[in-house]
Amino acid sequence: MIKRILRYLLPKQVRLFFWSIIPKVHVVNTYILKNPELITNLPPIDKKFQIKQVTWADEMELKKAFHFQGPDAYRSKVPARLRSGDWTGLAIFDNCNGRIAYIAWIIIRSIRYFEEFGVHLKPRQFLLKDGFCVPEYRHQGLHTRMEQERINYCVRNNADTIFIQILNSNKKGIDSVINNGYVLYNQRKIIQWSLFGVYRELWSFLRSPFRKIVK
Repeated sequence: MIKRILRYLLPKQVRLFFWSIIPKVHVVNTYILKNPELITNLPPIDKKFQIKQVTWADEMELKKAFHFQGPDAYRSKVPARLRSGDWTGLAIFDNCNGRIAYIAWIIIRSIRYFEEFGVHLKPRQFLLKDGFCVPEYRHQGLHTRMEQERINYCVRNNADTIFIQILNSNKKGIDSVINNGYVLYNQRKIIQWSLFGVYRELWSFLRSPFRKIVK
């Protein structure tokens, strides 16, 4: 009710600043899939779509896709991921116009940020993160297909364990990963404090609030 009232009373920029100064706490679930097998009966999607790994050559289309997540989303995430070698990005491209319809990421080596969540990747272990569908391409089966494509990518790279993180409030997402064979690994709290760019595991943040952790 308060949010509805503020939408009518305050300009958008003022509302965004107001919400950015308030720290929020969420619950994130980490799920694990052991001994994954190649999925051969992939759900069909329109023939105009092509799935491939993203590179620097896709920079312009990545910027367009991430613009839907916010004006700073591309700069804060994508260049570091493409440079690091710790991340692999898979995208579904629309061959009719060359645009990215869906982008998702796979972490192939352990990253300190996720170690705060108790996920220490060993060889042959992978972590799936940040699937996003561009709004106009939603409800076309792309999310379901990409979740299974990411599992297959890991299997083809000799995975014996795959992790995935889902917000506890995302009930449809939880149902989806459970249907793919994942089981709950752990549950942690996250603090999100947009004004200071904070999005970390809560207790790790409280122990070292000024530590800069890059994901």
